[in-house]
Amino acid sequence: MKREKITSKLIINHKSFVDYLSTLTEEEFEFSHDQKWTAGQQLEHIVLCMRQILQAYSMDKKVLEQTFGRTERQGLSYETLLNIYLEKFASGGKSPERFHPKNVVTKERDMLSVSLMKIVSELCIKIEDLSDQDLNSLQIPHPLLGNLTLQEMLYNAIYHVEHHQKSTVRNLMNK
Repeated sequence: MKREKITSKLIINHKSFVDYLSTLTEEEFEFSHDQKWTAGQQLEHIVLCMRQILQAYSMDKKVLEQTFGRTERQGLSYETLLNIYLEKFASGGKSPERFHPKNVVTKERDMLSVSLMKIVSELCIKIEDLSDQDLNSLQIPHPLLGNLTLQEMLYNAIYHVEHHQKSTVRNLMNK
């Protein structure tokens, strides 16, 4: 996937999530079925994850390389990475505690939504500052998938927000 498509998909998918959440009533935004995360908690989880990705992309390239290294393997396609993620998730993979959201109330929705879109915007600027070689060889750790190239981490972010939007919709179907 070319960088323009990556940044476009990041913006579109996160905006779609934020727009969907903006349509929810207070009751819907704070509803949880069977101890699943509320819509607000889904939003905060995405903010926590995207903030971590932005932090990695904000590091100096030399520091990234010294800390996490470079890979020489061929980068994974979006589809391949998605399949690996789905397999890990299906076999019981969970996010680490540091990415678990607190209880989120409706009055926090706008602030979290604005924060998320600002993070995505800043990340897209950081992506433009990286060469294709850096995107495809510098790596950072993913808590479930292990070391991913910077580009693969973006692929994951594109799908991750879709996954949590679908989870929110499924949760509300039980209302």
